[in-house]
Amino acid sequence: MFGWRGRSEGFEWKEYVRTTILVRRADRQRRVEDVRAAAVAKVKNVADAGAEAGRASISFMGSQFSKFLWVVSEALLDFAAATVSVLRRWAKFLLAVLSDAFGVMLAPLGGTLGRPIAGLRAMGKDLPGVAQKLPIKSHHVIAALGALGLIYIGGPILRSADGVAVAKFTPDTAKPAAGSTTVISGRAVAISGDLMRVGGTLVRLSNVEAPDAHQPCHRANGRRWNCASAAKAGLARLIRRRTVSCTPTGQEDGSAIVAQCHTEKIDVAAELVRHGYVFSVRSFFGSLSGEEDAARAAKAGIWQGEILRPQAWRDQEWQDAMHSAPDGCPIKGYIRASSKLYALPWSENYDRTKVRTDKGGRWFCSEDDAKAAGFAPSSRS
Repeated sequence: MFGWRGRSEGFEWKEYVRTTILVRRADRQRRVEDVRAAAVAKVKNVADAGAEAGRASISFMGSQFSKFLWVVSEALLDFAAATVSVLRRWAKFLLAVLSDAFGVMLAPLGGTLGRPIAGLRAMGKDLPGVAQKLPIKSHHVIAALGALGLIYIGGPILRSADGVAVAKFTPDTAKPAAGSTTVISGRAVAISGDLMRVGGTLVRLSNVEAPDAHQPCHRANGRRWNCASAAKAGLARLIRRRTVSCTPTGQEDGSAIVAQCHTEKIDVAAELVRHGYVFSVRSFFGSLSGEEDAARAAKAGIWQGEILRPQAWRDQEWQDAMHSAPDGCPIKGYIRASSKLYALPWSENYDRTKVRTDKGGRWFCSEDDAKAAGFAPSSRS
C-alpha cells in the first residue's frame, strides 16, 4: 500500500509541475500581447495627434494667408485707383490742350474739322464715365489673387491625403545622383571597413581609409593579424540594428557614393578612427587627425605595431614587383576558363599567379593597357 501511495503522489506532483509551467507560459504570452497592444495603441495615438496638429497648423496658416491676401489686394486697389485718377487728369488736360491748339490752328478751315475737335473735347469729359463702366471690379481682383495663392501654397497640400502634406522616402530604391545633397537613410550592411550598403545604395565613408584587404598588420608582439577583417567587423557592430543617415559629399569613379554618415548622434567615421579600425584622411570636408592621434597614443587597433598607410603599402608592393617583372611591368595578365583577367601586385595570390604567354597571357605596365587589351580586373585584385 505504501508503494502504491508513493507512485500516486509522484504522478500528481508531475501533473502539478506541468500545469504550473503551462499556466506561467500562458501568463507570459498574455503579458507580451498586452505590451504589444499598448505599444500599437500608443503609436496610433501619436500618429493621430500629429495629423491633427498638422491639420490645425494648415488651417491657421490658411486663415492668416487669407487675411494677408485681403490686405495686399486692398493696397493694390488703392494704388490702382490713385494711378487711374492721376492718369485720367493728365489725359483730360492733354486732350484739352490738343483740342484748343487744333482749334486755333484749323479755325480758318471752318466746320470741316469742327466735329473731330468736338469729339476730342467730349472724350476728355467722358473719361470718368468710361472708367466707371470697366468690367473689372475690386472683388474680381481679390478672387484672382486668392486663387493664385491657393494654387501656390495649397497645391502640395491638396495632392496629399486628408489635406496633410506627407513627405515619403523609400531608402531601398531611392538613389541620389552624383553631387546630390539628398540624405541617404536606412539600415546598413558593412562590406569592408569603410564601405557599406545603406538602404540599397553603396556608400563609401569620407575622410577615412580602411586597411587594404590583403595588407599585413602586426601586433605589439610582432604577431600578424587581419586588421582589414577587424575593421569590417567594427563597422558592422557600429551600424547593426541602427538607422544610418548619410550626407553625400562626392562620388567615386565606380558606383559608390562618398558621404558623411551618422547613427543617431554618432559619427561613424570618427568612431572607427577613434578605435583604431581605419586611417584618417585629410579632405576638403574635414579631417579626423585628432581622433587618429588619440588612437595612436592609446595603441588601439592598427596602431598596436608598425603599419603603413594603404597607399604607401601598395606603392611598396608595386616597386618590389617591378624588380622581378619583365621590362618592369608588374601587372600579370592571365587566362582562366577562357576569361582574360589581370592581377595587381597587392592582389591575393599574386605570387602564385602564372603568366602563360603561350596561352595568351601578358605583362602590363598599367591598368589602362590591360583593359585596352581586353583584360578585366580579377575579383581578388
